[in-house]
Amino acid sequence: MGGHHDNLLKDPAIEEWIWMRQNTHRYFKINRRTAPALLMMGLAIPAATLYFAISTQDKVDLKPKVKTEWAQAYSESK
Repeated sequence: MGGHHDNLLKDPAIEEWIWMRQNTHRYFKINRRTAPALLMMGLAIPAATLYFAISTQDKVDLKPKVKTEWAQAYSESK
């Protein structure tokens, strides 16, 4: 079932891309090109998420919207 996969042809370009993707931590350096993305993903997006969570806190009614007649009929049937 599992079998041997040694007889498959391997594309060297794909193998190199896989190796580089798995080892990005070795080659990543902060410079002018990577700094904006790092700041955006590390600071701006979490700050915006926190602001949205704090600003909408207690403003959303999470109670189920049930008609009062139905709720009364249900409570009387029990």
